[in-house]
This record gives sequence, C-alpha cells and structure tokens, in this order.
Amino acid sequence: IPFQRILSERKNKFENAIVVSAGPSLAKQLPLLKAYQDKAVIFCADGALSMLEKEGIIPDYVTNLDFTDLAMKFFQNKENKTSLNMLSCATHPSLVHFLDNKSVVLRDDPLYQRFNLNDFGYIDTGTHVSHFSYTLALALGFKNIIMIGQDLAFDEEGNSHSKGFDFGEKFSGEENIDKLKVTAYAGKGEVLTHITWNDYRIKLEYLFACNEQKAKFYNATEGGARINFTEELSFKECCEKLLTKEKPQFELPKSLTKNRSDKLLVKFKEKIQKDQDNAKRFLDDALALKQILENILSKDFILPLEFLEKVYQNIENFNHSLDEDEFIQDGILKAVMYERGLKISLVYKENIVDNASFISAYIKAYHEWLLYFMEKLEQRINIIIDSFKELP
Repeated sequence: IPFQRILSERKNKFENAIVVSAGPSLAKQLPLLKAYQDKAVIFCADGALSMLEKEGIIPDYVTNLDFTDLAMKFFQNKENKTSLNMLSCATHPSLVHFLDNKSVVLRDDPLYQRFNLNDFGYIDTGTHVSHFSYTLALALGFKNIIMIGQDLAFDEEGNSHSKGFDFGEKFSGEENIDKLKVTAYAGKGEVLTHITWNDYRIKLEYLFACNEQKAKFYNATEGGARINFTEELSFKECCEKLLTKEKPQFELPKSLTKNRSDKLLVKFKEKIQKDQDNAKRFLDDALALKQILENILSKDFILPLEFLEKVYQNIENFNHSLDEDEFIQDGILKAVMYERGLKISLVYKENIVDNASFISAYIKAYHEWLLYFMEKLEQRINIIIDSFKELP
C-alpha cells in the first residue's frame, strides 16, 4: 500500500493518537486503553502487539523497522485483518513477505529519494520503532499524541519490557549494554537506563522540540525516564481530558495496480543498473589514480614540483567528481568520505612549508585512503549485483 495513498485518505481526519511502546509500565495501562480504544487512533510498536491483542485491543497502525527476523514472533496472530502494518525500508524481507495489509515506507534520506519512488515516502523512521510511530502520527496530522509504555529505562525489578512481552520481561538483549542513571518520570529521583535507550530518548526530545508547534506530546507512561518537551500527565487524565469523540473508521487503502507496480519496478531496475555502471567507472578511475600514486611513492627522492602539482590537480579533479556524484554522496559511503577528510587534515597539521614536500605527504595520505575507498566501493558493487539478482 503506497504511503502517499494512506496520507491522502487519512491525514487530518482526527486529532487524538496514542503511541504504545513495550516498556515495563505498559501492563498497568492496558485496561484503560481497552476502554478508550474507540476514541483514539492507536500506533503500536511491534513488540507491544501481542500484549494488546491478548486484551482485545486492535491497533490502527503497527510499526516495525527491525532488520532481523526476530520480529516475526510478534506477528503470529493472522486474525487481525484491520491493522495497517507500517514497515520501514530496513524491515527484514521475511517479515515483509509474511505480512498482509502492509506499507513499506522509505526514509527521508538521499539514498531513497534518488530512486523517485515518491508514492512510498518519505518519513524520518528514526533508529527505534516508537520514533517511527511518532513521526507517522505527525505525518498524519494528529494534534494530541499520548505515549504509554515509553519507559526507556528498567523498572525497580530490573525488567526491560512489560509483562507479556514475547521475549520475556528481562530481555537478554538489554543486559550487556553500558548502564547509567537519568532523571525519572515526574522528576522523582533517578532510574537505571542504558546508553542505547538514552540515545533514543535524546532523539525523541529533539523530535518533540522540533514539532511542538504541530502537536502536543503527553507522556502518560507513569514510569521510566523523564522525556523533555512532553507534558507529564496520567493516562487517566489524558483520556478524560482529550478522548471524548469516537475515531473515524477507514477502509484499508488499495495497493498499487500490477501495471503501475511493474512500471515502477522497471524504472527502479534501470536506476540500479546505472548505479552499478557508475560505481564501476569510479572504481576504474580510482585504480588508474592508484597506479600513478604508487609509481610516485616508489621513488626514493622528491619529484619536481611542477610534476607533483599536476598529480595534485588530478587528485582534486577526482575528489570533485566524488563530491558532485549523487551515488557516491547518497550516505552509504559517508564514513569513507569522513576518513578522507581525516587523513588529509593530518597532513595539514604537520605545517609543511616546502610545497613539494607537502604534496608528497598529501599523496602518501591520499593513497592510503584510496585503497580504503576502493575496498568499500567494490563491496558496494557486489551488494548491488547480488541485490539485482534477487529482483523479480
């Protein structure tokens, strides 16, 4: 189901949303959630899905961005025919194939935007599943966003997740991460969290701060860590204050027709083929430049300045090609490009006065980086080739 079709049919149709996460505080909120489920649009993190289903609560949207197939365990109930499964482009392919009523949403990154699959994007899916729920609620125009189960901390018994979580209340995946203490909900002392949850919290605070003119965020978790840029209010007060109207009922949006899907797939394949050709061209250029640099570095004396300046200009021309190319700059090779800047900056820090000596040092550093660049680019080419084979 195209994301843009969901927006066109459902955006700005209702004001009140509840975002459900699977933190330890969730269990105590479920009876009230069940009582008010017809008066709020419910966005459910996949890890909380089975807990809601056991209580007879049907979420409107279920979000997932897990690149592993562990999340398959959350979706074993195939009786749910009304929830929309909102999947990130990072979702494991096995889950994508397994689910019905799904929409794969592309992130708002250059990597995805350059394919022009605009029907399926674009949204900040974030790095954790509830972040995706909040940005989805914002995209759909909700004005009051209530959060429950968003502890982002261990409870007093050391539980990481709510009672009924499919992988247990003390999920082993959380045990070996570095811990720290942060301010607790309502400012009541401190709670134990870990660096990953803390990172999630900081990113949520930034998201909420950036969108405080669009929506009001109510933290009704009543436990866990304090999340700034939210109003802390009990879930009962939120329900009584805000949830006074029945939510609208929607038909499931239609998927793209096969004809439209086939046309998009052809264009996507053409783009992938161009990427592959482009990457091979850069690899060939890098190999030619590598051979020139290695020839210079093999000399046991400094070559004439005029010759070195021409080589330096060749490097700059290659750099310019890299910096202007949308494939190279789409984000996948970001760390590689940062490494280039680091190696060159170390040459500048040496404050070499003699131009020939400076360029010689520059060439040595650039050669080291070029080998790294070629290795990573070749890996990416192989990934593209393998991915292309899997396309229908």
